[in-house]
Amino acid sequence: MRHRLILGSLLAVLAGCASVELPHRPGTGTPAQQPGGSVEKPASESTGRLKPMPLRTFTVSTECKFRDETGNFGNAKVDVLNSKVRALNVVLTMPKRGVCRYDLAQFRQTQALPSIELTGNKNCRIRMWEQGEQITVSFADCHTMCSPNSAHDYVWPLLIDKPTGECD
Repeated sequence: MRHRLILGSLLAVLAGCASVELPHRPGTGTPAQQPGGSVEKPASESTGRLKPMPLRTFTVSTECKFRDETGNFGNAKVDVLNSKVRALNVVLTMPKRGVCRYDLAQFRQTQALPSIELTGNKNCRIRMWEQGEQITVSFADCHTMCSPNSAHDYVWPLLIDKPTGECD
């Protein structure tokens, strides 16, 4: 009896994962409308594959100060022209946690496309990319840029609004 319950539960779970094909309208190649008015559309009409995002450079220049809801604050100077970093100076302060300082002199640019990458000591990396009207600046494995080193565990990405130059 116990084996039947386990088998029945397993079949119910698997049935919930099953996919259902929608019937197609004859001669159109498009899915038929389902009860309730919803229509399932393919991801791409022509090939069924997603197209890659085009590679393109970006430009941003700002000097900004910021403070977040948790009390962290800082300032940043970021100057990028056609995905070439010309200036970078970011100071992030996390009260009771520490301070992190990132300066372009401590890094070399190792990539411009599809996103910018700066490489520093001990595999510290700063990455920048554009998403809509926003530039994201992220910091990875940069404990040596912080005092104390553990402050890096509390660092969030810097977000720059391209039209206004404001940052969070």
